[in-house]
Amino acid sequence: MYQHLFFDLDHTLWDFERNSHECLIEIYEQFNLKSLGINELEAFLSKFSEINKLHWDLLEKKEITIDQLRRRRFTETLEPLGVIIDEEFGLKINDTFLALLPHKSHLIEGAIEVLEYLKPKYELHIISNGWQEIQIRKMESSAILHYFNEIITNERADARKPDKQIFEYAINLTNASISGSLMIGDNYEADIKGAMNANLGTVFYNPEKQTIIEKPTFEILNLVDLKDFL
Repeated sequence: MYQHLFFDLDHTLWDFERNSHECLIEIYEQFNLKSLGINELEAFLSKFSEINKLHWDLLEKKEITIDQLRRRRFTETLEPLGVIIDEEFGLKINDTFLALLPHKSHLIEGAIEVLEYLKPKYELHIISNGWQEIQIRKMESSAILHYFNEIITNERADARKPDKQIFEYAINLTNASISGSLMIGDNYEADIKGAMNANLGTVFYNPEKQTIIEKPTFEILNLVDLKDFL
């Protein structure tokens, strides 16, 4: 039934949490955040995960810009921990984070097994709200770039998930049909609702067992569950 599979990258194939935590540990040491008053590394890691997710959610709702995300996420991570830094220092930390991140290579469990299984059967593509160069470098570092025909980001499509424009751009770019395409992702609003609005089939990768109202075409708890129906 399906010929083209469109994957989200971060949190779906590429383990953003594990990779970002490695970068944050390096940042904690490089910028000597302990000397600024952040005595608990785990508090720094936890607060960044919370603030980063919040800002990406706001970005996807078009309530902030990507520049505002870059400027705010580290200042707003450190402030609740009792450390006030100016915007320039926050940007410096953010730039370091973005320089380190693409070199990390941890994948979600089962990613390689699933890609090896799917590659001979389907055309595989990425649809991501991340930056084009950074996403490609992540995929090179984790040795999965060769599985994919097209890497579609907001920079190429001039739109970001959940806007249906990015999905329509992906369909046109890959010469796929809507009925023959399936979007696979972990973010219900961006990946699943966005793809639904573009009339694509959907696979909600839902390891946290989130409760949802509008059901996707398929729902999985583990990536290897894709092999049950593809």
